[in-house]
Amino acid sequence: MRSHRSAVTVLLLGAALLAGCGADDDSPDTAATTTVTASSSTGGSSGSSPAGAAGSTGAGCPANGYALTGTNSAPTLDVDGDGAVDTAWIATQPTADGSVQFGVQTASGGVLTGNIQSASPIARSVLVADVTGEGELVALASDGRQALLYALSDCEIVPVQNAQGEQYAFDLGFTGYGTGVGCVDVDGDGTRDLVGLQVDGDGTGVTSTVVTLDGPRATNSDVSVSVADAGPAAVELARQVTCGDLSLDADGVTSGP
Repeated sequence: MRSHRSAVTVLLLGAALLAGCGADDDSPDTAATTTVTASSSTGGSSGSSPAGAAGSTGAGCPANGYALTGTNSAPTLDVDGDGAVDTAWIATQPTADGSVQFGVQTASGGVLTGNIQSASPIARSVLVADVTGEGELVALASDGRQALLYALSDCEIVPVQNAQGEQYAFDLGFTGYGTGVGCVDVDGDGTRDLVGLQVDGDGTGVTSTVVTLDGPRATNSDVSVSVADAGPAAVELARQVTCGDLSLDADGVTSGP
């Protein structure tokens, strides 16, 4: 996380708080290489509905004829609401400006594209996930140092901005503001929240701070949960990029080998 506030701190939740963030054995298999290089990134949208859902007739995102080559891909969520499994992809080589393109190819033939801008020498990886389990779709793009946040809306991939007008990013232990990302029902309302995770200094506690999404904007909320003795499994999860039953390692795509 870029910043960290914890006006509301609860010390009653144990390791079970983060149990929903692990990998699921029934999740799609990862990265099969396919011959599908992407077009340029699409523009933004202020909507918060799933990609293609606004006004959709169930036909999915329209085919746009983009030719994709030199990517790694894996099955992902149905991002356009047509009931068919879609495919997440990421380029194996950077573009001329050093960015790495990624996106989703829908079963209907649409190609959604985004760009990861980073100076990190580590391979890029992307996880497409549903934060709430009710169609609030995001992409979390990691360069090993941070996880950049994107929204999937109206058949576009939209970089989500923070309060300062920069792209929102979760720290992955590189700067000390956070260690991971998860999707957990922190406030107990029955709906998962997007949270930034921080393993405490002694390596035994975990703090989860809710990140509020509003279309292409994200802000750190004042709702935070701290668990003093979270247990080894929860601490390990707090050092990863996960969302519900999906994890970046098991269910994402990577530009590396």
